[in-house]
Amino acid sequence: MIRTIQHVKAFGVFADFRWPSGLPEFKQFNLIYGWNYSGKTTLSRVFRCFERQQLHADFPAAEGRLKIADASYYDLSNPHEALLIRVFNTDFVRDNLRFESGSAVPILVLGAEEIAKQEALKETKAQREVLLSNRALTERERESKRTTIERALSNCARDMIKTPLAVPGYDKTRFEPRVKEVMNAPDSFRLEEDSLRLVLSLYQSTDKKPFLSPKKDTLSSLEHVRQNVATLLRRVVTANVPLRRLKDNPKLESWVKDGRPLHEGGDCCQFCGQRLPADLMTSLAGHFSADYEDLTTELAAIGETVRVARTQTIILDNKAEFYAELSERFTAEKTLLDDLLEARMTALDSLARAITAKQTKAFTILECPPMNDPSTKITAAIQAINELISEHNTRTAEFETKRKEALAKLERHYAAALVLELDYSAVLQQITRLEALITNLTEQLLELNSKVCELEKDVSEASIGADQINELLAAYFGRNDLRIVVSPEDQFQIVREGLPATNLSEGERTAIAFAYFITRLRDGRHLLADTRVVIDDPISSLDSNHIFNTYALIKTQLAGCKQLFIATHSFEFYNLIRDWASEDEKGWKTQPQSNWKRWGVYLVKRTASGAAALEEIPKELLRFKSEYHYLFSTLFHFDKAGSDDFDRLLSLPNVVRRFMEAFAGVMIPVSAGLHVKMPRLFPEEIERERVWKFVNDYSHNTSMTRSLTIPDTSECRAVVQSCLKAVREWDADYFRELVEEVQ
Repeated sequence: MIRTIQHVKAFGVFADFRWPSGLPEFKQFNLIYGWNYSGKTTLSRVFRCFERQQLHADFPAAEGRLKIADASYYDLSNPHEALLIRVFNTDFVRDNLRFESGSAVPILVLGAEEIAKQEALKETKAQREVLLSNRALTERERESKRTTIERALSNCARDMIKTPLAVPGYDKTRFEPRVKEVMNAPDSFRLEEDSLRLVLSLYQSTDKKPFLSPKKDTLSSLEHVRQNVATLLRRVVTANVPLRRLKDNPKLESWVKDGRPLHEGGDCCQFCGQRLPADLMTSLAGHFSADYEDLTTELAAIGETVRVARTQTIILDNKAEFYAELSERFTAEKTLLDDLLEARMTALDSLARAITAKQTKAFTILECPPMNDPSTKITAAIQAINELISEHNTRTAEFETKRKEALAKLERHYAAALVLELDYSAVLQQITRLEALITNLTEQLLELNSKVCELEKDVSEASIGADQINELLAAYFGRNDLRIVVSPEDQFQIVREGLPATNLSEGERTAIAFAYFITRLRDGRHLLADTRVVIDDPISSLDSNHIFNTYALIKTQLAGCKQLFIATHSFEFYNLIRDWASEDEKGWKTQPQSNWKRWGVYLVKRTASGAAALEEIPKELLRFKSEYHYLFSTLFHFDKAGSDDFDRLLSLPNVVRRFMEAFAGVMIPVSAGLHVKMPRLFPEEIERERVWKFVNDYSHNTSMTRSLTIPDTSECRAVVQSCLKAVREWDADYFRELVEEVQ
């Protein structure tokens, strides 16, 4: 990569140029701005001498040296291995294109023996187009079938699972593996209506039930109670002196028994108030013996046992506390247990009645009533309920696992339905067949491409170069009327609408020349990545649209070159390239150019001595996107600096002319030149003539005398002050705002 122009001597305006101290080195991309006659084209000729490794005919005594990135040098006075540089400037156009005759030097000559190969190439390309068309049709058919499958997968994933089952983020990516899982035997994964409803209920159950406690059989032994009751029923009381009237009348006996305690220590009947017989209490004591009292006490105790047993029960959970799939079984088991508990209650009731009867028949043997003891069945029923509780608790513990299993069953069910409805396997087989066909067509295309490449290598590149130029011209102008064709004499012929082109405009000539240059760069002889490219003013006589097209061509076609130099006098074009630089150099407005990574932006100008100089672009040219602002800034700061600003003297007439033309064009919008508008800008005749002579003579005279003549400093200052005064008097606010903008 070229880092500096070490020195240039005896080369026109570069009389004795040496790389200024402190000037940043060239980068991969370099933008050089300068007005006409500032030395841009001369600089490009210096590079072209290194490209051709020979001195310019007009400067046979010139010297030049370039410093390369590896600290080596290329010196014109000692030619060695050629430096790979390609330069676009007026010399390149002159040497390669002859617009007067509408012809150009061909990139390569097309020989007659290559014509047959051209035909073979054309035929091979036609075959390739047929194969390309067939492959495109096959690919469209394959994509159609893929789309059918993917749409079905997406719809099913969304409409059957994601939305109705509220599965967030569920899509065809998750659903497709299920489809492939069931595709070989879809019927085995289909769920019957009842099963589907049950699985849906299981998955959609978001009510995670709490754990339930197992039930215990806390009932007293019915058999044990029965045995105790039976023993007491068979027991007969032995009285000392039994009273027959009481023995034969149990109700009376019970009544007397209950009333005895009320008469202890008294001598009157509590019922009738009469005096009791003297031996009554003694005779009653003989009847109600200690044995009688013991039996009575024991009967009361066993009666209490039966009463307590009758209050005993098994407390069960509510049906709603079980999962839906267990609730019906629980109801059945609970009903069975309730029936068994009722049977137990019936047995206890019969024992209670027997005890009551015995209490009135203490002197009689009674048989224990028969009963069906359900205790064993009650234990079994409780065990069955506990098994349900265990299932319930397991279900709670595995709640999410069961839901996932239910979702998997639903996925397979809907996947199986899709497989059957879409005939999924058959469609996949069709896609596989189409892919095999595409592979075969691709292999054939590869063979044809190889054949095309071989033929293209054999065919002269002249016509190919013409086609490339025409593509660039079509992109440049947006139409195909201006073209390059290869003539029978193996020359490039410039034609417009099929006829030889004559009277080409300057813009057309520039476009053709630049397209030709880009094509030369890409002729295959050298890699663009190894090439340094120098472009001098590629936009001569172009309008704004074509200036932008030129910028687009450079950026798209040449961004991959090893190093790029672009020189221009157009501020509009400079702005386009500067914007490109700003895309690459982050913080370019605040970072010094020495810190930039890929770009360098420079100003080429004429100094007070008339020699060309290269310097870092002034900050005003980076700051302002309008040349108008820059021109005003130049005049304003020259007026401030006065006679000390020698460097601006040579270019000042050009600056004054360009600024006043722009100012007059905006403020006096009539179709006339600056000379016609001068009286309105400078009402005073003497002042007007002085300004006009200055801008007309000094800025347009291109003679050698002019190039060595510096305007008088006082004259320059007076003219600048007159121009600034004209702007201020035209619109004071406008002038003040311009000053604020450039300070």
